[in-house]
Amino acid sequence: EIHTRHVVKYDSLSVTLRYYGDAKEMSGKENSTNLDELKHWDTYIVQGSPYVTARYYGLRPELTALSDFSDIACITTMNTEEERVTTEPQKSNSTHPNRRRMSIFSLSSPEGTGSSSKRFGVCGLSEDSNRQKKIITGVQFVVTTQEGLMWLVFASEPITFEFDQAARRNIKTSKPFQGVIRLALVPPPAKALSAGSNVNASAPLDKEKLVSSSGVKRLIYHAGTFPVGGAVNWSFRYGSRAPLASSITYDRRKLRRLSSSTKENNIGSVTFTFDTMHMSSLESTSTSAQMELLMLSLPHHAASISSADKILFKPKDFDLFFRCIKGRMVPVVGNSWTYEEKLTSIGFDDETSIGGIQNPGLSLSTMDQSIRDLILQTVDSDLKINMPVLDSGAYGFGKGVARLAQLALIADSIEGANGHVKNVTNSKPGGHDSTSRRAYALLEKHLTMWLVGDGSDRRLFFDVDLGGIVSKDGLKDVFSDFGNVRYNDHHFHYGYVLYAAAILGRANPKFITQYGSYVDSLFYDVAHNSSAVMNLGSKSEIFFPFARHKSWFDGHSFASGLFPFANGKSQESSSEATNCYFSAYLWSKVRWAGSTEGDKIVDYARLLLATEITGAKTYWHMMPSSINPFTATPGSNLFPVPYNTIFQQNYMVGNLGMTDVTSTTWFGNEVVYVHLINLMPITAITSELFDKAYVKEE
Repeated sequence: EIHTRHVVKYDSLSVTLRYYGDAKEMSGKENSTNLDELKHWDTYIVQGSPYVTARYYGLRPELTALSDFSDIACITTMNTEEERVTTEPQKSNSTHPNRRRMSIFSLSSPEGTGSSSKRFGVCGLSEDSNRQKKIITGVQFVVTTQEGLMWLVFASEPITFEFDQAARRNIKTSKPFQGVIRLALVPPPAKALSAGSNVNASAPLDKEKLVSSSGVKRLIYHAGTFPVGGAVNWSFRYGSRAPLASSITYDRRKLRRLSSSTKENNIGSVTFTFDTMHMSSLESTSTSAQMELLMLSLPHHAASISSADKILFKPKDFDLFFRCIKGRMVPVVGNSWTYEEKLTSIGFDDETSIGGIQNPGLSLSTMDQSIRDLILQTVDSDLKINMPVLDSGAYGFGKGVARLAQLALIADSIEGANGHVKNVTNSKPGGHDSTSRRAYALLEKHLTMWLVGDGSDRRLFFDVDLGGIVSKDGLKDVFSDFGNVRYNDHHFHYGYVLYAAAILGRANPKFITQYGSYVDSLFYDVAHNSSAVMNLGSKSEIFFPFARHKSWFDGHSFASGLFPFANGKSQESSSEATNCYFSAYLWSKVRWAGSTEGDKIVDYARLLLATEITGAKTYWHMMPSSINPFTATPGSNLFPVPYNTIFQQNYMVGNLGMTDVTSTTWFGNEVVYVHLINLMPITAITSELFDKAYVKEE
């Protein structure tokens, strides 16, 4: 019986939980600093692993079914002998003092049965078994449940399980166990698997035919190596993207390269490296195991993974189809694998070129003068209404100040095309009080008041316990400001403020000098790179988590903070998440670009943006398979459309959770809500977030 548990360690790809099961031994030692000596078991929860892994230290393992167990048996292989366990331990080359090999002897088939004999792997049925209790000893087993689920069970040491065949609720061990147990679900095989489909009619795999499955063979072969942790690393380069592993081709914005001596990085590589252990050497941890690690990749990984032909299994080589809420997971071997993302070349709306790439969307110089005048008149009118409200919370104020910043940028761009002198600090550029100058003045007034506060009335506070910027309202009510104080939606909230700060800082460098550190804190809250040298501007240790909302394995952010939900973490607005990292990129560009360390931060923000866009296009934007130009051909590694054909008819995901996906929103079920919450705000990056083919069908 579990007495208590706690987190032993965690990283960007895993968490290790420790469970203590002896209440008497634990009594009075809850605050001890030497709990490792107590009987316990650890479980390594690593994203992408097809196995459940637990390491026991002196406790008795027990398996409990959600319904009922049907049986526990040996994994059969077609041969002419049956293995049984003897009581004599065998010699082993292992250095582990308790390790022993199972000895076997052969039994011929019962005479007169006319049946062929079978080989039952490293497992045997005890002679003490009866109709009431089945006793089985070995290191490899197959467990079946009443609803037809089938699990492979592996042990690092010979273990004896007892199965009450009357109650059928538990499979227990009678003695304490010292070693590792791994379980792998054998998913039902799909009868008819077609591109773009995630739901297919299926039936449980026949236990007698289990070993003929190429996927089962792989699960058995790779069971000895297991992950205990992982790390995310990235690098940047200039060049062409490696060929994709699938037939996906995104309709990226077509930009023409100009001659330039400076080649800006345009490719970001994300690498997952897993720390592994092996059942034959449990005392050592390394990134190079004796046997290759078997993991499962998500659709967006498989679409762009490097060396896909060498490390991804095709359906014919791995006939089991593991599915999650994001679609079919593709098996991948290796302790480390890398996939690439294309970094954006889009910057501020009015930039004619970035890194030597011309922006074809700007045509202000050829725009009719009457239209320019009309735009300026409209901006001038808008500056008199709907100003940012300081006390409307981080989200309300953020949207208001971002709107104001966009008006300032529009006016500045039009006036620039009209030949006016751009000078925010000069009250009357071009001989008159310009619209852009008034807009920038209003922007600076509202933004600085919100960042700094008015005297003792501060709106933002630093959480010294969890490392984050939280709003004042949440200190009185954790549900106010959309749960900001519990870290809900920070990237939505602060993304708008970063956008406004980037526009103002670009136009007025004095703002960066005076208030840059305030904006930096919001940047670190949502886009901190904890592995970078973040000592720019005499900053040393910065206490913020690593890219707070980003799930590197999932390929997108989760908006949920510390509030528990039945479906795990989730995210509604993929476009507001994209806006956060686009804004973080713009701020890093005006704040740090130009130095070696500064350019690293800029590229890192661009990588956060690139992964979010890929995640939105893969898991939020849907088109029915019949008209989807991105659907992979049958037999390829990837089904880029994760959802079934019925759900695809919605075109847009409303909320994506860890265990469910809906086409609704938190605030209503109207179709327009679903689509527009995943469209706003409209900025320069919107043209990259939405492919032309998708928008046409949507």
